[in-house]
Amino acid sequence: MEQLNILDQKIINVLQNYTLEPYSKQAEMLNISPQTMIRRVDSLKERGILRFPIASFIPERISLFRYGVMFSISSLHQFTLLQNALSEHKYIRAYNRFYGEKFGIYAHFDLPVNTDAIFKKYLEYLLDQEYCDSYSIMKSMGYRDSQPEPLKAYSSTPGSFDVISFWEKRLSKSTKLPRLPSPIDSELIEPLHLLMLRDLTTSIRNGITIDIRTKQTKLIEHYKHYYDSLVKKIKLEDWEEACLYNLSAFFDTKNMPRNENGKFKVSDAAKVEFGRKYYSLVVNHLITNPRWNLSRKTSEPYVTRAFVIENIPEQEKAQFFHFLNEEKIPFQTAFELFNKGIFFRISLPPYYDSKLNYLIWSTFKDYDIYSLDFFGKHGVYWTFEFDSYDFASNGWRTDDQWMYESVIERINDKLNNGQFGRVKDDEDLRDAKYLRKHIVNGNGTKSASAASPPAEIPASGD
Repeated sequence: MEQLNILDQKIINVLQNYTLEPYSKQAEMLNISPQTMIRRVDSLKERGILRFPIASFIPERISLFRYGVMFSISSLHQFTLLQNALSEHKYIRAYNRFYGEKFGIYAHFDLPVNTDAIFKKYLEYLLDQEYCDSYSIMKSMGYRDSQPEPLKAYSSTPGSFDVISFWEKRLSKSTKLPRLPSPIDSELIEPLHLLMLRDLTTSIRNGITIDIRTKQTKLIEHYKHYYDSLVKKIKLEDWEEACLYNLSAFFDTKNMPRNENGKFKVSDAAKVEFGRKYYSLVVNHLITNPRWNLSRKTSEPYVTRAFVIENIPEQEKAQFFHFLNEEKIPFQTAFELFNKGIFFRISLPPYYDSKLNYLIWSTFKDYDIYSLDFFGKHGVYWTFEFDSYDFASNGWRTDDQWMYESVIERINDKLNNGQFGRVKDDEDLRDAKYLRKHIVNGNGTKSASAASPPAEIPASGD
């Protein structure tokens, strides 16, 4: 693991907590010059420690609902099979391997309403094919959050965090959950909204860097170039035709001449309309948790645990929600409230790891502990894609062909074409060289075009 000096650690800390602030403002927080800030950020990128800004989206605002699935396995080759099979589902959002007392994969999907039966059929297929030994489904209540490690005071003798006193604070919190925001009216959603949602939750699109920090003027220029490229295409996908029509309605009424460098000159009127009609809705209502993606391979000193705590009274769920939102634990955390209980993830040093385990053991009766694996393709996160959206009906595709039959076809095609990799039997798995290669190179990538690559789990890395 690469050793980071104090200034690099401070810079990463500020970047994670104030992702959208300009470098000049972040430099001011650190009492350094903007030039030093930019130079250090560039160095962190070159060394592979700092990757790119990324953001999540709120599925419920666009009428998608999150489901978490814990898949248990009993043999090593099931990891590769299951990762490949999960990657073919159109509504997959992320997965992580887990290890410890149990081995398997935790995945979450963002599904349209009334698709439980089709989704269950898909999960039963995975079970019948022995890609997993068992699975359990949890439906999200829509309450979730993810927090980076908060700003801290760096010194040679950092203060000790009193985890016991911190844990006891949850008992004083409200027992009522706040009201969730309603979904955005589907009549208000245009292709450009979803196009922007895709691009702002990614980092690179067709060789052009677009992310959550991209300024509106650059976004408008980017979509003007994209519009011009669609006009020149002979054959368009359905979603491309919808984007072309929407972009035409916006750009054909705007006079955007090019300057001597070939860039479009964006008018003030275009900026105002773009910001009011598109940018504001996406950034202020659909996107959440902006942060930088880090490589844990070179800089992460912590272990990541996930606690799945079940059979909790609704009042205690509410207290847990307010507790993690209002109290600042000095570690990276994430949680989600499910119908069955709570999913709680935390990255922390071994000293606090043991203390927290004792506390949860003494507090809850029904829970499981998982060690999460984020490295390489063992943990994959897919940014938003909207090819499942039917613009003709202003809704998500829920037919059996799209959500099940075509998924199975793609899985079988990969198997028949050898794209699942060579699956060894138990005798072969005893070979140490193969075992190491299988663990390192487990193929979890989604079969997608170069324009829609899977991104690793935010704030994780190889």
